[in-house]
Order: sequence, then structure tokens, then C-alpha cells
Amino acid sequence: MGFDCSAYDFTSPDSTSTFLYCPSLPGAIVFAVLFGLSTIAHISQAFYYHKWRLSWVITLGAAWEATAFGLRAAATQDPLSDALGIPSSILIYLSPLLINAYAYMVLGRMVWYYLQDKRVAGIQAKRLSVIFVWLDIIAFLVQLVGACMATFRNTDSNATEQQKIDSANSQKLGLNVYMGGIGFQLFWILVFSGFAWRFGMKATKERNQGTAIHRDSNWKHLLIILYFTLLMITIRIIFRLVEFSGGKIDTKLTTTEAYFYALEATPMAIACITWNLFHPGRFFVGPDGEFPRLTRKEKKAIKAEKKRLKEEKKYEKKEGKQRHKEWVKESKRMQRRGTNEMEMGSLQAPQVYRSENIGPM
Repeated sequence: MGFDCSAYDFTSPDSTSTFLYCPSLPGAIVFAVLFGLSTIAHISQAFYYHKWRLSWVITLGAAWEATAFGLRAAATQDPLSDALGIPSSILIYLSPLLINAYAYMVLGRMVWYYLQDKRVAGIQAKRLSVIFVWLDIIAFLVQLVGACMATFRNTDSNATEQQKIDSANSQKLGLNVYMGGIGFQLFWILVFSGFAWRFGMKATKERNQGTAIHRDSNWKHLLIILYFTLLMITIRIIFRLVEFSGGKIDTKLTTTEAYFYALEATPMAIACITWNLFHPGRFFVGPDGEFPRLTRKEKKAIKAEKKRLKEEKKYEKKEGKQRHKEWVKESKRMQRRGTNEMEMGSLQAPQVYRSENIGPM
């Protein structure tokens, strides 16, 4: 027999549940299935299109979402279980960051695949992806800390009043940290959208000038999909910002499950499934469809060459300092002798005599 929600107050300060409402089993099952099918599809498409280096991020994000809603479905039968509720909440908080990182990686490959000079706004295609993925990792870590603090609650029935107050303050601090993380994420999504717009302008200019790289696929379709998935992520971020904007746990948004499914689960499911329907592997075809991958031998050769150039530069700098030191020393010696002519020895080139300057014997 399932848990009797009617006899339990989820919003009470004494509540030991992670949820602030009675969680719905059908809703959790529906989204666990949707994300699970999306995960399977992404795995299949990664191998079919030979795009595992690109697809592993969104595959992991969809798998986390599926796991989160699977745990949530189990938690509907025991809402007081922290072992089910806390991991579910943390995965739901963090999974969208992986889906966001996927968008960053896709644009980098669009720049590489469609533009002549492989760069946008002066930034190389591969570096563009790396920069924004690292920014996403920073947002991930901040949100992870905040999510862990926000989901922790002192459930000890023997806890003192002060301990309960400290626990509530810790939760509030965790929410503030988490909101800072998603605010950071939203800011860089807006900046990234500017780079995507710049890509579109540059690709259009190359096409009008007749210098565009001929491709069988159209970059405009992929750019529209990119914007659409970013919109879904932004809707979810705004929902979370508004949800916790009052600094309270028990608000209208947090105590009503329908808002969670409409503004958190649905946009993320749409984003994952959209990338299934319009997989980048359909657009990035051929040897240029992926960043070039160096072999271990090539990486070692590049590393050795960089080391050689560094040592050579260091040697030249040392030699320059030594020559300058000798020149200063010789200058001072000449000054002490009271002459303006400087005999630099080995530092002075040998005198060259021309035949026309030599008179008759």
C-alpha cells in the first residue's frame, strides 16, 4: 500500500520529506520513459552517425534525467525517503547543464564545418567550444554545491530548535548559491547567443559573396534548432530563478507540482527529443564533420617541438643578456681609458678592406 499523502503536511517545518507536495506517480513515470527513450536514441544515433565525441554529453544529460524521474517515481511510494528524494532532486537540478553544454559543442562544430576561416568573432571553432564548456563546468560546480545544501534538511526528530533553525538557514544559503549558479549560466547563454548570431551573419555574408564552403546540409536549419533548444533551457532557468526569488522554500511555485512539470520537466524533455529529431550527425557529414583528432605520436611531436622552441628562446635570451653584459663592461673599460673608440674584440665584426681603398705601394 502506498504512502497516504492526505495525512501528512509536506509544508510543515517538522516535515522530513524532500518534497513540498505529494509527488505524482504517473507524471514521474511518463518523464522517466520519455528521457529513457531519448537516451537510447542518442546512444544509437551517436554510433550511427559516428558522433560519440559530440553526443556523449547530451546522452549523459538525458540519462541523468531518466534516472532522476525513475527515483522520483519510486519516491512517490515513500516521499519521506532521503535516499530517493535527494539524489532525484540533485540530478534534476544539474542535468540541464549537460544539455546546455551540448549546444555549446554544436555551435563550435558549426563554425568549423561551415565557415571558411573556422572562427567567429576572432575565436577559433574548437576554442569557442572549450571556453563555453568550461564556463558551463563552473556553473555546474556552483549549482552542485548549492543543490546539495538546499536539499539537505535536518530530519532528526530529537533535533533542538536551534539545530532546526541552523538547518533552515543552511538551506536558504544553498538556494542563494544555486540561484547564483543558474544566474551565471543564464548570463553566458545570452553571450553565447550573441556568438551564434555572429555566426549566422558571417555565414550569410560568405554565401552572398560566393565564398561559402559548399555543403549538402543547410546551416540555417541547425541554427534555428540551436536557438530553440537554448530557449527551452532559458525557460527552465527563469522558472528556477522566479521559484526561489523570495528566498523561501515554500512558495506557490515550489508547493505546486504542475509548475514543476510544465516549466522544468517539459522544456528539458522537448530539448532532448528535438536533438533526437534533428541530430547534428545529419548535418555534419564527411571528414570535416568533426574536429581533427591528433594521434598520440602527433601530440608527442607537437609537444616536443613546443619544448624545443621554448628552450631555444630561453637560450637566445640568455645569450642576449650575456652579450649586453659584456658590452657594458667593455664600454666602461673604454671610458676609463678616455677614448670614444670601442674595441669590442669578438663582439666586433672583423674589418673589411676593399681594393679601391688601398693606395699604391
